[in-house]
Amino acid sequence: MRRAAKVDGNHSQIVQGFRNAGCSVLSLAAIGKGVPDLLISFGGVTWLVEVKMPKGKLTDDQTRFLTGWTGCHAIVTDQVGVEHVVQSMLAQSMSLTKT
Repeated sequence: MRRAAKVDGNHSQIVQGFRNAGCSVLSLAAIGKGVPDLLISFGGVTWLVEVKMPKGKLTDDQTRFLTGWTGCHAIVTDQVGVEHVVQSMLAQSMSLTKT
């Protein structure tokens, strides 16, 4: 039996930051095996987000997963990172509506 997922101390703040920005947020933290912590959607664009403390490092499983992932993903440590991801998603969303 798998133990409860360990999340970084800033996990709830990062989730709240994305929600405050108007994003849909689904926590994937319980999956483990290198899968990023969050599935974020905004404006029809979806990203995977790994939450880390400012000095945190990726595990080998996380590195393998993200290296093989061909979709959009980010590592976020703080509110500035949240804002950067949301801005990137907004830009993607706007380019989708122009095509």
